Amino acid sequence: MKILCITDLHDSTKALTRILADAGPVDLILLGGDITHFGTPDDAERLVRRAGETGARVLAVAGNCDSAAIDRRLTGLGVSLSGRGVMIENVGLHGLPAMPPWGHTMYQFTEEEFAGMLEAGYAQVDGAASHVVLSHAPPRGGTLDRTHLFQHVGSTALRAFIDEKQPGLVLCGHIHESRGVEKSGCTTIANCGAGGRRYYAIAEVGDKMEVELCRA
Repeated sequence: MKILCITDLHDSTKALTRILADAGPVDLILLGGDITHFGTPDDAERLVRRAGETGARVLAVAGNCDSAAIDRRLTGLGVSLSGRGVMIENVGLHGLPAMPPWGHTMYQFTEEEFAGMLEAGYAQVDGAASHVVLSHAPPRGGTLDRTHLFQHVGSTALRAFIDEKQPGLVLCGHIHESRGVEKSGCTTIANCGAGGRRYYAIAEVGDKMEVELCRA
């Protein structure tokens, strides 16, 4: 399965259109949060529908610059992976929205809430041949959640889940300056970078997990 993952579009239809053209045909498009920049559910829906014009299935989570209302709209559109598991062929996907507590004006959850979402989603895809997590925030620690001030701001619940369950692939964003790929045991973790700046990732999911970071 060929997956296109785009995070942190921050309401840029122009960047999304460039990425879709550059990436070419894919089986699945994942929108990993900050779809809007403090926008409305209609703004988020517009971008989801633009991605869907490719003919590929679209799944998504909200980010910290989105909102609970956007999260509800994603659920209403049937594309949300927030605390929900989806099986596509033999690939199981589930996800986390928002971010751990940080800025009080942003969309966030406690680590305990994140842990519950991860367990709920995982229970719905347990037994999948391939296991993919889409999270707006990276896991805590490593190189993918470090801000320009060298602070680690990722999710401890996601890190604990990775350590215990060892999903094959975790796709995330949130910290624009920490775009990259790293391994944690058997898990490949990719911070896809800022989609609004035309960064994205292509993942091949099957017998092997391979991720390529790209720019349109």
